[in-house]
Amino acid sequence: MKKNIFLFLILFFFSCVDHYKNYDDNLLVFKEMIEAKNKFFEDPNQDLNLSKYYSNNFIFHSYPAGNKKGEETIKSDYLDSLKQMKSMGYVLNIVHSIYLPGINEKTYEVDGSVRVYYGAILSVDTNMVEFSGYMTINFFNNQIAEVWEWADYGGINNQMQAID
Repeated sequence: MKKNIFLFLILFFFSCVDHYKNYDDNLLVFKEMIEAKNKFFEDPNQDLNLSKYYSNNFIFHSYPAGNKKGEETIKSDYLDSLKQMKSMGYVLNIVHSIYLPGINEKTYEVDGSVRVYYGAILSVDTNMVEFSGYMTINFFNNQIAEVWEWADYGGINNQMQAID
């Protein structure tokens, strides 16, 4: 009997490990991308070198006020917006994150996607605004395929304008 329980526990453990390997691999990709994004904004001489982290058909979903279905931004426009922010003197820094594995909405099993709660600082010159956000990130072949992000863009914008 003890052997059967022990065997069951070993099989159960290995089945759980396999489910999380894909998540762990994708989480590593996401963390590397965040580090590269922070370096891009912190170093005035750093080129934007994020394209390799995103799939060719990457879509960024955001949900500004008044648009309950959200807006979609393709990869080139998303990366261009980061370059434009930097050229305008903005510095974006993701300062802390909490990561959780995503689950399949039908089976409720870990599916390799990553959920992130984060805190960030957006600054220009010596002025800064702290904010929080939430992301759901889906991957395809170890590249970020889609991001759904919820953050108070209007509030961030209002605070940045009040600083001016």
